Amino acid sequence: MSNDPELLQKLLDDDEIEDVELQKGESPEVVKGIAIDTSTYSKKKNPSRKGFGCCCKCIGITMMLFILLGVGVMAYVCSVLNEVVEHFTIETDSPKKFPIVYMPDAELKKTVDRVDMFIDNIEDEVEDIEDLVLTQDEINAFIGHSDFLRGNLMVTLHEDRIVEEYSIPMDILGYNDRYFVGNDYVALKSDGDKNIVEMKMETEATHEDWFDGPLYFLQLQYLITKNKKDEGRNMLELYLKKGSVFGQVAPQELIDQHENLLRELYDSDDDGVDEMLDIIDGIESVSIEEGKVVVKARHH
Repeated sequence: MSNDPELLQKLLDDDEIEDVELQKGESPEVVKGIAIDTSTYSKKKNPSRKGFGCCCKCIGITMMLFILLGVGVMAYVCSVLNEVVEHFTIETDSPKKFPIVYMPDAELKKTVDRVDMFIDNIEDEVEDIEDLVLTQDEINAFIGHSDFLRGNLMVTLHEDRIVEEYSIPMDILGYNDRYFVGNDYVALKSDGDKNIVEMKMETEATHEDWFDGPLYFLQLQYLITKNKKDEGRNMLELYLKKGSVFGQVAPQELIDQHENLLRELYDSDDDGVDEMLDIIDGIESVSIEEGKVVVKARHH
């Protein structure tokens, strides 16, 4: 090796030698262009896991609130239902029963077909449509085909009056030995030149601590007029003349408004409602006779 001092000094001053010497000592890990400190990374929490946990907690709290709200609503409904059942029903071990009218299925089908034919003829504007007659026995026979209503409900037809009597078991709601017992009627009357429909429902339960009187009593004046929107169609109008519901008497201000109770029905654009109005328009009259109902079609 040469002992030239100038050559030795030149080698000592070279930058590459300095880099080599620096690398001999201990130093942090270096990645060219990026320095990363990994000493505490494993101790830090994943932020996405934290957000997911908060989301699950919010959903859980929301679900719990809805469950508590539902339980509260159900408790209120049950308390109201208990009060209604106690006021409107009676407890008895020997409930009232009514005669059951039996009729073969083939006979009942003939009745249904007769009603369908009558309605179809009205919709098709057939001339000379035969009157539709429904007897008291036919109506009660349909009731007799219901497991729930059989022996618990009976319909009686009198001159200008339909009467229903019932003793309905409340076990379907979980109230054994309690029955909704009462009667109601629909009657056609005249008041001078006014035609009146009168309806009333009474129960054997007194419910005096709630209100006095029938469950409802209504007197409605009815008119058959020409529809202003369609003068070729008849229009049924109903006006409240007198009434009370659950002991609340209809105020005179409401009666004085003289508003047709079927107005919204005639203003509806629903196809089903329009079809029903066509059927009503095609009926000339409905009469209640002893033991039967007679429906006459309007002649075109």
